[in-house]
Amino acid sequence: MSFVAVVPVKPFDAAKRRLQTALDTAECAGLAEAMLRDVLDALAGSRACTSICLLGGADARRLAQHGSLRWIDDAGHGGLNSALELAAAKLAAEQVDTLLVLPGDLPCISAADLDALDAVHRGGLTVCPARRDGGTNALMLSPPDAINFHFGPDSARRHLEAGIAAGLASRLHDAEAFGLDVDTADDLLWLCQHAGDTHTGRFLQSTGIADRLLRTAALATGRKP
Repeated sequence: MSFVAVVPVKPFDAAKRRLQTALDTAECAGLAEAMLRDVLDALAGSRACTSICLLGGADARRLAQHGSLRWIDDAGHGGLNSALELAAAKLAAEQVDTLLVLPGDLPCISAADLDALDAVHRGGLTVCPARRDGGTNALMLSPPDAINFHFGPDSARRHLEAGIAAGLASRLHDAEAFGLDVDTADDLLWLCQHAGDTHTGRFLQSTGIADRLLRTAALATGRKP
């Protein structure tokens, strides 16, 4: 199969506020953009991805223009789920068969992970759950407007229930790569250790964030920095 990806993009200056115990506002914004660029690289490398849409405001529009991607404005649509339903309706009207909703904070995702998800999908609904709060870290849907969206805590369960109620073949794809979103200081520390040679890894190294957080963690556990 193949899919069109929709990636929601929150304004970078408002992104990742839960990390402000460890990062300042500018660092949160830079991290959000770096992680998004890693997600876009993975999508660009996926054999199954035929098009990438950025759903958001000015930051999404800027990246779309620079990267020859499609931009869908989310202004005035009452939040993420309503904006996603608008995007899904647009794609369904264009005869797109399959939609992938993919957050921009999965910096360790790879093109191979996306192609494996596409191979598992086989139509209907496939949900990749978040490890921490039961949220949804990726959702593949055929057709794109078959259900309403319920992104937020416990949304993996709610999406599955909606798919079953709509008569769709519905399944969980509990793959490690899709569970590793970045929402807490512990997530960030793990990322400092594992991001490697990615946009995110280079950002954490070049800004000194990785050294700072790893040193703080070592001191907290009594180890030598």
